[in-house]
Amino acid sequence: MSEFTQSANVVPSPSLSLQLPPLPSTSRGVGSWLATCPSDPDLLIYTAGKFVVVRSVADPYGPKSFVYRGHQAVATCARFSPSGHYVASGDATGKLRVWSCKTDDKKSKLEVQALSGPVEDVAWDGESKKVAVAGDGGGGFHVKVLTYDTGNSVSECVGLTKKATTLDYRPCRPFRVVAGGEDMRCVLYAGPPFKRECDDASHSNYINCVRYSPDGNSVVSVGSDKKLVLYDGKTMAKTKEWANVHAGSIYAAAWHSSGDKIMTCSADKTVKLISMPSGDVLSTCTLGDKLGDFAVGCCWSGDTPLAVTLSGLIRVLSPDFSAVASTISGHQEPILSHSLSASGDLYTSSADGTVCRWAAGSRACERVGGGAGADLNGAVHSGQASTVDAVAGGCVSTGWDDTIRSGDGTTSNAAAGLGAQPKCSGSSADLCVLATKESLTCYANNAVTGTTAITYNALCVAVNATSDVVCVGADNNKIYVYSASGGALTQTGCVEGTNGPVHSLAFSPNGESLAAGDVKEVRVWNVADWSPLIKGKWQFHTSRITGVGWSPNGEFIASAGTDENIFIWCVAKKMKRLNYKFAHKGGCVGVDWIADGKLLSSGNDGTVAEWDVAAEMAEKFK
Repeated sequence: MSEFTQSANVVPSPSLSLQLPPLPSTSRGVGSWLATCPSDPDLLIYTAGKFVVVRSVADPYGPKSFVYRGHQAVATCARFSPSGHYVASGDATGKLRVWSCKTDDKKSKLEVQALSGPVEDVAWDGESKKVAVAGDGGGGFHVKVLTYDTGNSVSECVGLTKKATTLDYRPCRPFRVVAGGEDMRCVLYAGPPFKRECDDASHSNYINCVRYSPDGNSVVSVGSDKKLVLYDGKTMAKTKEWANVHAGSIYAAAWHSSGDKIMTCSADKTVKLISMPSGDVLSTCTLGDKLGDFAVGCCWSGDTPLAVTLSGLIRVLSPDFSAVASTISGHQEPILSHSLSASGDLYTSSADGTVCRWAAGSRACERVGGGAGADLNGAVHSGQASTVDAVAGGCVSTGWDDTIRSGDGTTSNAAAGLGAQPKCSGSSADLCVLATKESLTCYANNAVTGTTAITYNALCVAVNATSDVVCVGADNNKIYVYSASGGALTQTGCVEGTNGPVHSLAFSPNGESLAAGDVKEVRVWNVADWSPLIKGKWQFHTSRITGVGWSPNGEFIASAGTDENIFIWCVAKKMKRLNYKFAHKGGCVGVDWIADGKLLSSGNDGTVAEWDVAAEMAEKFK
């Protein structure tokens, strides 16, 4: 497999020890598919932007998680094969990909143009040989069945006059496919080759989900009309119908492996456990009272029920549906900024205004609360959260709502006005410096302590560990040096000599050196007299360097850029380097060392990654 092909699927480096993926993509009024692996119910699969995410339910922030990056358009649905060896996933351009989830490179088995419009749902036959897709096919062909390895069409199924939104494949012989969609009818196809057998028009609004029972004897449909309909799995004769099962649209239904109960999730912010075939509601779990608590997807992980909300959070429910047992958190949108605290907690901010704290050690994630957009997704800022900085006792964030918010790392305090949109920031434990188009603002102890006017366009800020020296990188290829005292900044110098705008800065642990990254080169300066220590040698990035970081022992520098590369440089052996390619799809946001030989990075793909590079460093820089 070529380097490019491999990079298109997963991060190729074996030094990637942990990948913390984004949350499911969600949209109001539309369901979001969750599924688990039939052969390993601990493995959860869902789509997030252009990615397909697989992660452990029991250890959601552990090493079993990975992000599949083979789609070039927004991924819309994904399901494991019954054997557990393959995944079928569809995207917004109508492409279907089948790929191995058991190999390290997640090698592609098939890519085919399955439909002319978006693939909305996908299902496997019980023998892991055929894949059915539903979506917008055009010309009345909204459902298609293909062989998993060659992509040959088994059937192009007519019967639905509008877009198909859901389908399922009967898991046993005689095989059947049931599909539903925007024309409010469920259609049964018998085969192969699959031909329309019959249909049912019990629903009075869009059908959002159809699912077969594990034994194939029954199939249920749910829709935006709040109905639940039960059919015979072989003939699709209607068995029973229940109206107003929920107070809002029902987006998904999932059978328990026992086949005697299902769970349903709804826009009324509840998930219900329902006995089959009686239809009795055994239990109801309310997920919250905010707009973001709409339940838009659900599935079972063994006996553990899971639901995803409009906010993207994955709720792990207690088996009796009495409460939310835990929450899997993270970002839904690209990460814009990250900052590592002295204790090892990582803070990240994203384009939807959310700020997350990833705990040291476990890397368990929690969204920082108390912000302006808390009703939808718990966002700290009503606009994008541009910057986040770790400070003693918590973090400081800024956003496009032109405010500063600080807090203890769990909840943010009331906003303070910044007066302009923030551009960049930097911090030590005691001082945070925020740059706008017109000024530098010093922020300490939850208050603005001083403002300094500037005449240049600031791109990055660094504050040394003792909080008395501040450096600001600018788009005029200069680094401006300030002394900090009493909450005020005084310019003491200006460093020139970079090859382009300065996009990243970092002081060495002892404060004696400064690393700077521009559009392709990393340079190191002596803070005492601002003479260059290293220049003209580390020029291997191909675009903007978004982050630089020093190892705790001060002997190595890591750099990350929008070219998706992470480099490791040795101060003593300047001609050697380590390169980790395709680290983050769409570009890296930042990189830090959590220990000598261990890196932490984040990127525009919404993921946080840990890298164990000690062995490769020992070999390369020996």
